[in-house]
Amino acid sequence: KNFPFNLLMTRGGGNGIIKKKVEVVKMKTKGFTLIELLAVIVILAIIALIAIPIVLNIIDSSKEESNERSKELYLEAVKEAIARKNLISEFNPETCEVNSTGNLTCDKGELTVEISGNRPTGGAIAFENGNIIEETLVFDGSTPKSLSSKFGRDSWSTIIANVKTGNIDDYKVGDTKEINLGELGIHTVRVANKSTLEKCNEPGFSQTACGFVIEFADIITTHSFLGEDAECDEYEGCSNKGGWKDSEIRRYLNDEKDNNSIYNALPKEIRNNIKDTYVVSGHGPNDKENFITTDKIYLLSAGEIFRDVTQDECEGIFLESYPYDCRGYDLDNFTDSVMTRQLDYYENKEVTTCSCTNAPLKEIALEYVPDEQYYWARYMWWLRSVFSDHSFSSGVGNFDDVGHASIFSVQLGSSDEFGVSPAFRIG
Repeated sequence: KNFPFNLLMTRGGGNGIIKKKVEVVKMKTKGFTLIELLAVIVILAIIALIAIPIVLNIIDSSKEESNERSKELYLEAVKEAIARKNLISEFNPETCEVNSTGNLTCDKGELTVEISGNRPTGGAIAFENGNIIEETLVFDGSTPKSLSSKFGRDSWSTIIANVKTGNIDDYKVGDTKEINLGELGIHTVRVANKSTLEKCNEPGFSQTACGFVIEFADIITTHSFLGEDAECDEYEGCSNKGGWKDSEIRRYLNDEKDNNSIYNALPKEIRNNIKDTYVVSGHGPNDKENFITTDKIYLLSAGEIFRDVTQDECEGIFLESYPYDCRGYDLDNFTDSVMTRQLDYYENKEVTTCSCTNAPLKEIALEYVPDEQYYWARYMWWLRSVFSDHSFSSGVGNFDDVGHASIFSVQLGSSDEFGVSPAFRIG
């Protein structure tokens, strides 16, 4: 022990006491220095940085496992509830939504789910022929995702059968569905058109925007419009003579003998049910009349995407993010525009040649422009329309990253590549 005083120690006894003064050295009391404290704090902080995420991940994993188990039990209880209800009368719902009691409100009536465990706080369930094909149940009070559209949920065989019988009321223009293109990856298609106007029955009218049309909603790859054998000038570029009919990109889309074609990338059940489509495409100065082809897969024309507007209609329309003249190329530049019509999807989106109008952005599934200087080219995709007054130009559609729609003219080169985003019809 430390003593803050001197201690007298004695030896012996009586008068022979010898006193000895012993100096007890006090030990100096010493605390942590500032550097030592900082070092401890740093160490504790490092431990916290490592430990806290681990603990939180464990907690989150436990919650997810608990929710997954609750979901499994609930879905089993739903199947049992439907089975019990079917003993009384036929009950075959297509969709059910979780109500405030944790039971289900279905398109065919209410469904009471008997379960002692956790009930979902929201979400929905989709059925097909009595089987659960999709669910968005949540158990933590969070906002559930929406169910896919019926077009998105149905199998391709079901969609094809419905289209052939005209049973397409449940498929809405703009509904999307994923499609597997093998080496080209998984992409998204959408219902671009359902209507058939009277003009679709007129002789010589292109069928590319008539009936049930499916369009790729994203850019699936890039390809050149012309092939290596194109007639090219060193300064002017390559001739658009022959247009879509003689183009390399048409062959690339439709060649059944080429294993790398887009046609052969489609699932077999789609390939077997694609309709041959009567296609009208525009011509340039080197040709005298529109081209007529029969194709399974085709690029869209300018007139199938854009509605023409006058300069007066477009004048004065500006956006803060795009304070320039909004007037782009009009449809008079394309000779095929009068022989086709705007697809329902783009008509609903009010896409016009006045480029500042609202436009649905094409999702870019492939970053193919390495040069930052030409970043805008990522949003460009080929049209089948060549310019009527440009011998060396073709049209590309452009929906940029701030929602502007426009038609661009590009000088054709034998190896110039832009996006490929085609369409097809089934039935």
